[in-house]
Amino acid sequence: MRVLLTESDPEDCLFLRDVLLEIGEGRYWNDWVQIEIAHAGSWRESAAILASEQVDLLLLDLDLPDSRGIETFRRAQKVAQDVPVVLLIGAEGASLGLRLIRDGAQDYLEKKLVDCAPLAHAMRNAIERHRLLTAARAASTRDTLTGLLNRSGFFAAAERDRKLAERLRRRWMVLVAEPGNLAELAAAHGEQRLDLVLVEAADHLRNLLGPADLLARIETTRFAISIFDTELEPVEEAWARIHAALLQHRILVGSAIFSADQPATLEALLAKAAMDMAPNALAMRT
Repeated sequence: MRVLLTESDPEDCLFLRDVLLEIGEGRYWNDWVQIEIAHAGSWRESAAILASEQVDLLLLDLDLPDSRGIETFRRAQKVAQDVPVVLLIGAEGASLGLRLIRDGAQDYLEKKLVDCAPLAHAMRNAIERHRLLTAARAASTRDTLTGLLNRSGFFAAAERDRKLAERLRRRWMVLVAEPGNLAELAAAHGEQRLDLVLVEAADHLRNLLGPADLLARIETTRFAISIFDTELEPVEEAWARIHAALLQHRILVGSAIFSADQPATLEALLAKAAMDMAPNALAMRT
C-alpha cells in the first residue's frame, strides 16, 4: 500500500512515519500489508506526486505552508478524486472533520490521538468507504441492461470531451444510433426479444470503437457515441467506417461534428445527430 503523507511539521512527520511502519509490521491490519511511504511537505509537492505517481491512500494535514483548512481538502478532491483521504486535524478541528466527511473525505483523525490502532482503523475505514462510494457512483452512471454508461454518465463525460475539444481546437463527433424496426420486434416477440436486440446492438457498437471513444445508452432504444478527430482517423473516415458497419446490422446512425469555429452545446449536437438518422432510416427501408 502506497501512502502519501502530506505533513509540513518535521516532528509530526517523523512520528507519523514511525506509526505507519509499525502498522505495516504489526497486527493492526486484517491481512499483512507492506506500507510504502511518500512524503510531501506542502500542497504543491503533494499535488505533483498525486498527478504523476500511484497513491493508494492520502494522509492529509489540512494546515500546510501553501494551503490551509477547507481549501486544502478541496484541492485534494480536485486532483485526487480516486484516492481515499484521511484528514489529520488539530484538537479544535473535530467539527471541521465531520463537515468534510459529509463533503467527501473518508475519515479524519485528531493528531493527538494518532497511534497504530486508531490510524490503522481510520485507514481501513477510508479504503472501504471509498470502495463503496466508487461502486455506488459507478452503478448510478451505468445502464444495467448493457453495462454501458447511462444518460447521466454520458452527459458528464461527453461534456468534458466537448470542453476539451473547444480548448484544444480539435474536431469532435457525436453520433446517435438505434436498431431499426424495434416497434415491430416488440409487438411480434415481446420485451425480452427487444432487450436481446439492444444488448446485441451494444456489442456491435463496442466492437467498432477504440479505447478512447465514449459509448452510452442514453434512452430506452438509443445509444450515443463520442469520437475525437485524430491524424490516424479523421472524423469523416470514422463516420464512413461506422455507418457502413452498422448498416449491415440494420442499426440506424446519425452524426454531428463539433469544431471550435462552430461551437454547439451537447444537447444541440445530439439533436442534430438524431435528425441525421432520418435519411439513413429511409435508405434502410429502401
